[in-house]
Amino acid sequence: MTENQKKILFISGSTLLLGTIATAVYRSAKNRENSVALPLNSSFRNWKGGNTYLKNSPIGIRNNNPGNLVHTSIKWQGKVPKPNNGGRFEVFASPEYGVRAMIKDLTTKIKRYGNIESIVSRYAPAFENNTKAYINVVAKALNVSSKATLLPTKNTLKLLVTSMAKHETGANYITDELFEKAYRIS
Repeated sequence: MTENQKKILFISGSTLLLGTIATAVYRSAKNRENSVALPLNSSFRNWKGGNTYLKNSPIGIRNNNPGNLVHTSIKWQGKVPKPNNGGRFEVFASPEYGVRAMIKDLTTKIKRYGNIESIVSRYAPAFENNTKAYINVVAKALNVSSKATLLPTKNTLKLLVTSMAKHETGANYITDELFEKAYRIS
């Protein structure tokens, strides 16, 4: 092999190696676009059963918080400490804990405010929501008047949680099994 052929072979091999490295880096970055590691809590489990933050999902699903409960000082079971990025909504360790918090929050609101109109008006205030439409969606899901007095029964809570979570996230992510698991958590 001539010196010239060796140089061409070396340059070709180097180009091939750089191309392979660039492809690997690109694919790795592309995969991270859809989910990124959540360094806050190693026990974090997302809706797909993994431990990554689902970046391209609705915020309520990314945070395991289908009700989009705003971050407060309430010490919810399964709550992940507030991220340093100043996120507005609670983050939970798993979907069950997010649904459980929603059940607890709505149980309190049913006891305190009684009807869908009063509950949703406080849960989703008009300054950031189309509250009237939200009230109508929830009343229709429960098949009651928006002014009907609610009781915090398991069935009422299930209908309330699923309809409100669907309104918040744009899809029905809460399965019967997930609701049951969340409801059983003490």
